[in-house]
Amino acid sequence: MRALLVLPLLFSIAPLSAQCRLCPSDSGATRVADARPLTIDVETSLDFSRAAGTGSGGSIAIDERTGTRRVSGLGDLGGFAIKGSVRLTGEPLRHVRISLPPSAQLRSPDGSIAEAVDLRTDLPPAPMLDASGELRFSFGGRLVVSGSAAGEFRGRIPIVADYH
Repeated sequence: MRALLVLPLLFSIAPLSAQCRLCPSDSGATRVADARPLTIDVETSLDFSRAAGTGSGGSIAIDERTGTRRVSGLGDLGGFAIKGSVRLTGEPLRHVRISLPPSAQLRSPDGSIAEAVDLRTDLPPAPMLDASGELRFSFGGRLVVSGSAAGEFRGRIPIVADYH
């Protein structure tokens, strides 16, 4: 089962293609196709807060574990930065694979471009849904602004999850 979420609003589920071909049909074994579909709910969107450009660019980093914000090469205007948080639901006690892209392009209304890079989660090496079929995790990254790009940057970060 694969779930795909493109932050903040787009969501789709693709059908499972794997099934147990070695199990007798009356064995009572749970087939992968019978598993509860995975769903992804973004509880909190990633928000880098506010900064002022100096003309030479810079970056804002949000730690995926602590939510700590670091500003480099930009004027820090304060505000409240927020790490992203996600709730994944599906078949209880199943291992899952979750991936984020290496980067995502963000745009301001005037067409300026910034890039979210170094996207990371606080997931353990082998994430697994708990006994109630739920897994919560946080994510962060670094917003890179080049040159004199300015504005309120928005974009989507696709999160892909499937059973392992």
